[in-house]
Amino acid sequence: MLKKTQLCGIVITLIASSSAWAADQTITLKDGRQVILHDNFTWQYKAQTNHPTTSPTLKTTTAIPVIATSAMAIPVISASKGVAVEIGSKKAIQQLSNSGIDVLLTAAHYENGTLIIPTMMTNQSSKSVVNVTMKVRLSNSDGQTIATDEFTVWRSINRMPDTYFRPKTQHQGKPIIFDAPKAERYFIDAEITDVDMR
Repeated sequence: MLKKTQLCGIVITLIASSSAWAADQTITLKDGRQVILHDNFTWQYKAQTNHPTTSPTLKTTTAIPVIATSAMAIPVISASKGVAVEIGSKKAIQQLSNSGIDVLLTAAHYENGTLIIPTMMTNQSSKSVVNVTMKVRLSNSDGQTIATDEFTVWRSINRMPDTYFRPKTQHQGKPIIFDAPKAERYFIDAEITDVDMR
């Protein structure tokens, strides 16, 4: 049987390990830039700071004149592709939040000409929810838009409180479904556009 001090030590160790798992992580890319991975499935570049004592040595180079001709083309930089959706991956894709509603886009699968992204929802607010709508843009690996659509991932029956999404509960939402050509990877830009509460 465990003594009281041993039990307290085990509990403290479990709490410390779970908080370290949920903390933001910083990784360094091959080109030296650093990226912060947040526990809510988002990321951002870490701001580069130059300290006076550790300023990098600048290399002097000779400028080469640029001659503009009709044969030269400057590549167009398009908007970001969005979040990657890997077919066959077991990892969740992205978590979105709005007005106390969290929508988790879980692992996608492809069947019969359609891409299916199941959703899992949590109501963190103090009110019941009757409707949650999302706007989602699906792109291919080249960044070209395949489709853009709005999806109602939760809808209760009006004036039937038994069907409302109650506070502090979780429910499976309706899946996001696109008719799309089969590919190993897609990209999505998603946002919660409407949350109707009672």
